[in-house]
Amino acid sequence: MMLGTEGGEGFVVKVRGLPWSCSADEVQRFFSDCKIQNGAQGIRFIYTREGRPSGEAFVELESEDEVKLALKKDRETMGHRYVEVFKSNNVEMDWVLKHTGPNSPDTANDGFVRLRGLPFGCSKEEIVQFFSGLEIVPNGITLPVDFQGRSTGEAFVQFASQE
Repeated sequence: MMLGTEGGEGFVVKVRGLPWSCSADEVQRFFSDCKIQNGAQGIRFIYTREGRPSGEAFVELESEDEVKLALKKDRETMGHRYVEVFKSNNVEMDWVLKHTGPNSPDTANDGFVRLRGLPFGCSKEEIVQFFSGLEIVPNGITLPVDFQGRSTGEAFVQFASQE
């Protein structure tokens, strides 16, 4: 397994707007100029709690250069749909895959919280301040960014306890 330069963040993009009937082969064709790690196994579809496709997926790539190539596909079309491509990482991918789909565990017991709708300039320090009095694990805040390095308005926070 290849690891990114920042402690195992990997080389991952998140794709949104896929046709619900989309296959791994179609995603591979969409990213035909990119080297996907482990081929079709490097494409991880996101499913709803009911087990239906969400139209989103994570794609694991072989290098940072491949991520840059993949990000150039942002807003290109697949069929009649335009597809958004965002920079992601292993932390976000693992969290989302663990907490979605029909067999996802009860998320109330893992100490993780997903925040959405944050101001785009929101910093890790502001999140720490917002949760003052609660212990966040070291390096427990992830702020996903898009292909231009801008915040997506989401954050993942891991607390030291489930309380």
